[in-house]
Amino acid sequence: MDDLPDDADVVIVGGGVMGTSTAFFLARETDRDVLLLEKDAIAAGSTGDSSAILRHHYGDQAIYSRMAWWSHEFYRRFEAETGQPLSHAENPLVRFGVEGTPSGEYAQDGYEVLSELDVPVTRYERESLPDRYPMVADAERYDFAVSDDAAGYSDGSDAARGFERAAREQGATVVTGTAVESIVTDENGSTVVGVDVDGTRIACSEVVIAAGPWTPRLAETVGVELPIVPTREQVLLLDPPAEYAERYSSLVPTTALPGGEWYVRPDVGGGILVGTHHTGEAVDPNEYDATPDESTILELVDQLGDLIPELRDAGIQGRYCGIYSNTPDHDFIIDAVGPAGCYVACGFSGHGFKQAPAVGRIVTDLVTEGTSEFVDLEYFSLSRFEGSPEGHGAPADNV
Repeated sequence: MDDLPDDADVVIVGGGVMGTSTAFFLARETDRDVLLLEKDAIAAGSTGDSSAILRHHYGDQAIYSRMAWWSHEFYRRFEAETGQPLSHAENPLVRFGVEGTPSGEYAQDGYEVLSELDVPVTRYERESLPDRYPMVADAERYDFAVSDDAAGYSDGSDAARGFERAAREQGATVVTGTAVESIVTDENGSTVVGVDVDGTRIACSEVVIAAGPWTPRLAETVGVELPIVPTREQVLLLDPPAEYAERYSSLVPTTALPGGEWYVRPDVGGGILVGTHHTGEAVDPNEYDATPDESTILELVDQLGDLIPELRDAGIQGRYCGIYSNTPDHDFIIDAVGPAGCYVACGFSGHGFKQAPAVGRIVTDLVTEGTSEFVDLEYFSLSRFEGSPEGHGAPADNV
């Protein structure tokens, strides 16, 4: 890593995929002197634990579908854009739907949005589901399925490290193992003038806090309260039976049961990843049990067996836990907050990785222009919680 400088134009706090993406775009697109600081190692937090699913189906939330499609296209061009390799695999995501239910409406809304955006998407009717998804038990229980045909998955650590190396090649400075303790303002508290790092002050006029679940603590040092709750999510890596893997070369579609609080996708090396989604188990990101609960393991395997009976006998290759940083509406916060020169990119609520290239571009626009032609920044503003604690309203992640 680089030596710690005395000053920089803009300091980015956080070495996950959001911070490294922002560092890359700021270094490539501007003449600012960019410094990224990470208290541990690159991708050591939520990014390293991410399932890195690259989907575009977000129900009727076209804003996310557009961002996800642009980001996925960037990931596909990652080596050409950054000069760094990136692990990437194609695997369609399917939403099974029952007419007249919230999950059915969500699936159909996503179909219509993706169709309008010219993102590859297919709707399959009930009679075709057993042939299309032969591993799924009683596929006829669903009225239809919507396939996000161009979906895939990647590797969070791979992407963050690639962005970090590329940012440095573009002139950014990256220092790890260095914790930012507070944001420093002028005597009036109106303007950012630096950051305090392990007893050392680094002068800067702008700071971007992209520190995942630790972002609220740093924002508090400049009087900004962020409504973010870290939750513990649990992941299993399964080894499918040999006969199953031989019969179904694609292993599984990326999917979640309608109304289910878990998801499944293939994993590299012929494995299968299954994880919880929005458990609501609030934890301290500095101190939580990183080993899945036995009861949760049994539940995940049991529910997966209900969906795909031939996986009841799958072996367990690995297990771990990670953190979601949740806002009340599960929508992002990307905004200028508190003193002039202070920005946050946080609250990604379990669906941030796939959006990271777009977020890096948007934050670069915010820092340099105060707005972005790429997206309506008002949607991601912190001020949306002033009128309503729920922001945009109760989330529909689990449909």
